[in-house]
Amino acid sequence: MSISMQEILMGRAQFQDLPKDYQDNLMDLLEKINKVRDAYGKPMIVNSGYRTPAINEATANSGKNSWHMKCAAVDISDIDGSLWKWTINNLDLMKELGLWMEDKRWTPTWTHYQIYAPNSGHRIFIPNSNPASAPQTWDGQYDHQFD
Repeated sequence: MSISMQEILMGRAQFQDLPKDYQDNLMDLLEKINKVRDAYGKPMIVNSGYRTPAINEATANSGKNSWHMKCAAVDISDIDGSLWKWTINNLDLMKELGLWMEDKRWTPTWTHYQIYAPNSGHRIFIPNSNPASAPQTWDGQYDHQFD
């Protein structure tokens, strides 16, 4: 079963009311995250999709310019870390699709995917300057050929 547009929009907007660039981002994100979903082969639950500026501001540790506000990022529930482990083992697919992920040490109960490269250019990036909330979750090492 695919992740739907409604799951990403979370009842916060109607597609036709979004700016054209948000619509384009959403269609790109849906295509890419559903390719991840198909390859992963297990259900995926959206924790956070589109955020209005007010919702983003009220979201703990969210970036001031979060891609969630432009329909270009999604957080998928990952309580046991199995999606993260699968993602790490499939960085070639992430690179092929053009998806970047926040470092799991900062997102211990979800996996964040976005369709735009972070400033660092790293496929897996540290999302903010706050200390990692789960430093033991992962060692932070991966092959940078996938950047």
